Amino acid sequence: MQISDEFAKLCAWFDQDCDYGHETMEQIIEAALSNANLSVAQRNVVRAYLDDLLSGKYNDQQLERIWRKSGAGVSILTDQEGNPANFLRMIRSAIDSLDRRSAH
Repeated sequence: MQISDEFAKLCAWFDQDCDYGHETMEQIIEAALSNANLSVAQRNVVRAYLDDLLSGKYNDQQLERIWRKSGAGVSILTDQEGNPANFLRMIRSAIDSLDRRSAH
């Protein structure tokens, strides 16, 4: 699967220090989204890409392999989430929340 540039830009912010100063996974994800500074159009590309990843076509091993190829500096974060798909759903949800806040 081809990794979108927009997804890679976001994933680059998941580095070895991404949890520094953050207590929850939601805070880590929000910080990565903020640091990536994606435009609305770029977030839409990431959203569509995540929708494809979460469509059921990919198993956990495939999702982890895609994540590793994305440029993220850490393994997919699954401590609290349980599996890669749940972590990716959290990112997807955070993008939706950001867009709702931006619309107001």
